[in-house]
Amino acid sequence: MTKRENRPRTKLTGPGFTLLMVLAAMLIASVNYGNNMAYILCFLLSSLMMVTFLYTRNNLKGLEISNVLSQPVFAGDTLEFTFELHNRTRGRRTAVYVLVHGEQADDGFSGPFSVESLSRTTGEISIIAPRRGRFILYRIILLTFYPLGLFRVEQHIRVNKVYIVYPRPVGTRQWPEREIHEDDAAEGFYARGGDDFVGVRPYRPGESMHRVDWKAVARGRPLVVKDFSGGGSNQLWFDWNQLQGMGTEQRLSQLARWVLEADQEGKEFGLRLPGDKVNLDSSPGHTTKCLERLAVFQFLD
Repeated sequence: MTKRENRPRTKLTGPGFTLLMVLAAMLIASVNYGNNMAYILCFLLSSLMMVTFLYTRNNLKGLEISNVLSQPVFAGDTLEFTFELHNRTRGRRTAVYVLVHGEQADDGFSGPFSVESLSRTTGEISIIAPRRGRFILYRIILLTFYPLGLFRVEQHIRVNKVYIVYPRPVGTRQWPEREIHEDDAAEGFYARGGDDFVGVRPYRPGESMHRVDWKAVARGRPLVVKDFSGGGSNQLWFDWNQLQGMGTEQRLSQLARWVLEADQEGKEFGLRLPGDKVNLDSSPGHTTKCLERLAVFQFLD
């Protein structure tokens, strides 16, 4: 839900300030020389400036921002915000720009937008996400210079939208060898699967669909999963301590890469971080959960 912070803020632009100085000089010259034509021109331009002020200020009246949405991205990528701009008045709103202001280094800018009376339009705005973490989009700013560019009117709208930036998935290390710790064994996290096919078993909800025997399903059999045994494993643990000698951000980037690769391969995997643990799983949403933990992780020495 959005909330307006205050009344629109109106400022003179560079051309507006220049015109104001010219009008002041014309008025002084008119008084000194008693030139009626100069008086008329001065007051006509002053009236034009006042009308422009009213039009510019009125151009944001009745505009609202809603449905501000974004999808998580990786550090260094472009973060896209989508939004709806709603005009609740009977007047057309023209040449409206949209700015975003958040915790990231660069603010975004989009427009111009025109919104017909009692209607809405959609738009998007992009910012670069330079680093991982959980961030807040504090406010969206509606901005207009319409019609003559003499005034700048801003309307600040509070959003406080949280968005996630994942670690950039880079690294050169290979997957760690399969390992089973005592605490995992106690919880039942034994590795299942391998290189040698030993049969099929009923599908359990939450398992990866990569090992489903689709040929059997096509023949009318119930949903079954291929089971393997031998040297390989479809279960992996990605552990912070497996990356000794690397800095915090390097470790998180390598872990993010492993998580994505394991998801693509249909592996069942878990994640261990100092003070945090994500259990073995391969269900939908597990990869997102792991990436979010990596995004917000804070390592305390």
